[in-house]
Amino acid sequence: MTNELFEVNIVLIMKALNFIARLFGFSKNSKYVDNHILEANVRSAIFMAFVIIVLEIWMVFRQLDKYLIPGWQNGTIPEGIAGLFQYTSTFFLFMFVGISVFFFSLTYRRSVFKDDTCFLINVIASAVTFLYCFGIFFENYAAWSNTRNILANVLLILLYVFAALCSITIFVDSLLRYKMKKNYPFVTVGVMVFFAFMCFSFGVKVSYSDYTSSGAKEIICFLTMILFGTCMIIWRPYVSIVLNVAIFVVFYVLIDQASLGAKAPGSVDVPFAWSDAADAYTQGYKDGYVNGFSFAQSFKDGDFVNYITFLIALTIISIFIYHQRRNEAIKDEELEYLANYDELTGLYNFSHFVRMVNEAGNHEGKILLFLNVTNFKTYNDQRGFERGNDFLRSVGNLATKHFPDAIICRQSDDHYLIYADFDGFAEKEAALDADVARIDGDIMPHLRVGGYRPRNGEDGRRASDKARFACSSLGRDLNARYAEYDEAMGASYHLMQYVIHNIDTAAAEGWVRPFYQPVVWSKNGELCGVEALARWVDPKRGLLPPGKFVPTLEATKLVHKLDTAILEAVCRDIRRCMDEGLPFVPVSINFSRLDFELMDAVSVLEGLVAKYGIPKDYLHVEITESALADDEGTLAKSILELKARGYALWLDDFGSGYSSLNVLKDFDFDVMKIDMKFLVGFENNEKAQPLIESVIAMAERLGMRTLTEGVETLQEKDFLAQANCERLQGYLFGKPLAFDDLQLRIKKGELLVSKDVM
Repeated sequence: MTNELFEVNIVLIMKALNFIARLFGFSKNSKYVDNHILEANVRSAIFMAFVIIVLEIWMVFRQLDKYLIPGWQNGTIPEGIAGLFQYTSTFFLFMFVGISVFFFSLTYRRSVFKDDTCFLINVIASAVTFLYCFGIFFENYAAWSNTRNILANVLLILLYVFAALCSITIFVDSLLRYKMKKNYPFVTVGVMVFFAFMCFSFGVKVSYSDYTSSGAKEIICFLTMILFGTCMIIWRPYVSIVLNVAIFVVFYVLIDQASLGAKAPGSVDVPFAWSDAADAYTQGYKDGYVNGFSFAQSFKDGDFVNYITFLIALTIISIFIYHQRRNEAIKDEELEYLANYDELTGLYNFSHFVRMVNEAGNHEGKILLFLNVTNFKTYNDQRGFERGNDFLRSVGNLATKHFPDAIICRQSDDHYLIYADFDGFAEKEAALDADVARIDGDIMPHLRVGGYRPRNGEDGRRASDKARFACSSLGRDLNARYAEYDEAMGASYHLMQYVIHNIDTAAAEGWVRPFYQPVVWSKNGELCGVEALARWVDPKRGLLPPGKFVPTLEATKLVHKLDTAILEAVCRDIRRCMDEGLPFVPVSINFSRLDFELMDAVSVLEGLVAKYGIPKDYLHVEITESALADDEGTLAKSILELKARGYALWLDDFGSGYSSLNVLKDFDFDVMKIDMKFLVGFENNEKAQPLIESVIAMAERLGMRTLTEGVETLQEKDFLAQANCERLQGYLFGKPLAFDDLQLRIKKGELLVSKDVM
């Protein structure tokens, strides 16, 4: 029990220490957080410098109105620049420094002016400030050598020194950013520090001089300058605490130990000149008392509590501002991380990858690799989701190991992109592939890689697409591991890009349109229907076969736009037949699994049927067997809804891949389309005929009619008719035809429309 209590106490103590460490800024920050806090200090300097500029302008006009103009009129003050400089020199100094810091802070992120303009403004402002500091220092040298208040002179000299250092640092920082095109935080910190210390020295100097001269309580100047300076150099709380305490202690000691003086009774009220070190009224008051009253004692007794209260308040403000900025920085860093990095692997995400490739600009000697991991789906299914994520992380780590100087990202799923040096990439890629295969010796995952050597200045996104296209050209040949983008691929790639970027125009302008392939009764060869097949008749490229655009639209998930356009064209053609009295037959239309994922296919179909007012009996919906085998529920619900709404359903491509009898068991199809692959080797394969007969018989027992596609010979036609396959489709009866060509064949009597089309 004692040990447990001891452990609990240790835990509590550690938590308390961690809390204190975080509170006072001893915990480590990321580089991003430190830069964010520095930039916040720079933004604060914009407002502080602006306030100082306004105050100094006001002070100059105040001096003019109160002292200079009356002094010039009665001859007690030198006329012109000499008198103006004597009474306003420090005001102008602060004004020049404020202007320099204001423009420096305003142009720090190069978002206000162009680079050349930023550099020129900062150089001019800092140069003027430095020259003014240099001139005012020697202008007041003689006055300092004759004054008796040495400490006040030291404070004034420090004011000039910090102002000069601030202007020099602004010049150096601006020069580095202009030449090197990046920020140097340690130099920027110097600007903020020197400006803050100028404020500190000014506040101490003014308040100290007032206390040691007339006893006027101008401590508000000290407090204001400390507040200004502190708000511009908020880094870690412990730094602010040490700095504030040190300055407050120094000021208090100076006031407490000084020989205070006061204005002599009956003396003339002469204006205070900053360059005179404020010692003109101290003669005769060596003991620090006026009429028995001690200003130091007054400070101790009357203002000490307020003085300490302000120190505590300023410390709390510093801590609060620091943690507010730190928390904002942490949130921004997290958002920026999510915007630039893949959360799973820690690699760059695709958007940031493209930006970095574009920033590289010069692609000479570079290659962009698209990596696709084979067997990952199998690995994920067999090993589980968590291990699948571990696998993806491992691939990313291995890619970083073998390509340490490359730009790497995980684009999506199990796809990675690497922008690397061309020299030696093949050996690195082979070693990476071997390591990936060793992750699981049973499943043996491998890499399939597409490569592309981008041209100088080429966009990273387009280059990535070309590398991906090269990888996709490997097809289903699992022995093929690498392909590089070449001119032949280039032609295919440009066509692919053309299809992607013009599908909307093609749909709107009627470039994509249905071609109708005849379907006939096997018993008499009469036309009983047609299948609508998509064709792209391009005004520039001519007739594009489906293999040139359908796979592209499927891969980019744009195929629903094509199918919607074809469906509407079919409805329009049926409506035309009805309006013009032309013969027409039912049309079967292919719907892919993606159609049901990318749009509400049922609502689209219902909407077009209602729009054109055509009978539902004349639209037959074809669904491929493979789509149903891969379905997770969405397609199944839509099929049931289509059936309930009165549409005939066809099971397309039965037997094209692996056939699942569950599809026949679970769904009520009207027609089974037997894939043409059943007819391959029909004459020489003794198993083909009984297999086809069995499929037809099974369909009949399940209440489905049958259609066999791909019929090209009379022998195939006769056999299928004898096997009781009701409908036939293939080049023997006609190729896909445009609407007008189909009507022409019907008109010529080459195709006889059956009276029984259902």
